[in-house]
Amino acid sequence: MKNITIGGREVGEGQPVFIIAEVSANHRGKIETALSAIDAAAEAGADAVKFQHLTGTTIAADIPIDTLWNGKPVGTLSAFYAKSELPYEWTPQLVARAKERNIIFLSTPFDHEAVEVLDEAGVPAFKVASYELTDDILLRYIAKKGKPIIISTGMAYLDEVKHAVEVIRQAGNEQIAEQIAVLHCVSLYPPQPEDLNLKAIETMRRELAIPIGYSDHSAPSSNAATLGAVALGACIIERHITDSQEGGSNDDKNSMTVAQFKAMVAEVRFLSSALSGSGVKAPVVAPDRATDEMSERGTRRSLYAACEIKAGETLTEDMVLTLRPMRGIEPKDLQTIVGKKASRAIPARSPITKEDIAV
Repeated sequence: MKNITIGGREVGEGQPVFIIAEVSANHRGKIETALSAIDAAAEAGADAVKFQHLTGTTIAADIPIDTLWNGKPVGTLSAFYAKSELPYEWTPQLVARAKERNIIFLSTPFDHEAVEVLDEAGVPAFKVASYELTDDILLRYIAKKGKPIIISTGMAYLDEVKHAVEVIRQAGNEQIAEQIAVLHCVSLYPPQPEDLNLKAIETMRRELAIPIGYSDHSAPSSNAATLGAVALGACIIERHITDSQEGGSNDDKNSMTVAQFKAMVAEVRFLSSALSGSGVKAPVVAPDRATDEMSERGTRRSLYAACEIKAGETLTEDMVLTLRPMRGIEPKDLQTIVGKKASRAIPARSPITKEDIAV
């Protein structure tokens, strides 16, 4: 499995988890809110902040729908998505703000114009949304830009994921063929625990042999699935972020507050450290610390005299007990001294050492 590189950052096995703060529609049509979202993502400790470059008419048809927006009928599917539009002319300002805050800027393009706008802005990678996974036309157009691509896979069968990866490989160049990552995802907001199927992460790692991550749509108050995904090998985590869950966008209520996101980042970093060991079961050796497990081994039990034992007296099991700390013979060696004579007197509750046993 080869890792990918996004904005100079290596992403994949053996690297810190790459965490994406998804703003989605939570800018609510205001550039000030979008800029503040970048600040919030940086403050929360995300590696990247992601938007969605879309327009209602290029993402959906004018199909009548019954959906309400803030209590009022939307009318058509294209009009519904128009509520989440990000004006493409914002792009240079957003990119500049992300650079200023030292956070990677990403966005999902939903049409060819968006691909061109983002490519011209110098985005280091493209993100493909779950709903566009089967749009070979858009996939090919993105792949021809020769940049790393992250694909979400909500609603997909494994064969559909494999197809999308192959489309990108065939349409791109040799470089892009090795710069693809896939995110396990469940396109429900929020999904039920039994919907999450986190073991699919292991399946895709095995079947695709490319970096696998997880786009988590769980309830904002829960980090269980995110942490489970990391434990199963997810090297990218994507979650939605908002400045207010009551902000009114289509995504606000399903997004994490800055405080929740920050806490999630801290837990992911903690878990990553906890998973970074060799896997060999052995005591912790940390000579630079005041104590470590090697020094703690001295607090284990050893054999002590249960009563006063006289010199020359034959030892029996009832004359011995185990106590902390380790000052004498180990308990596993009890049978090697039972039936032997004491070489000297051993006071009650004193450790029994090798020197106390007659050869």
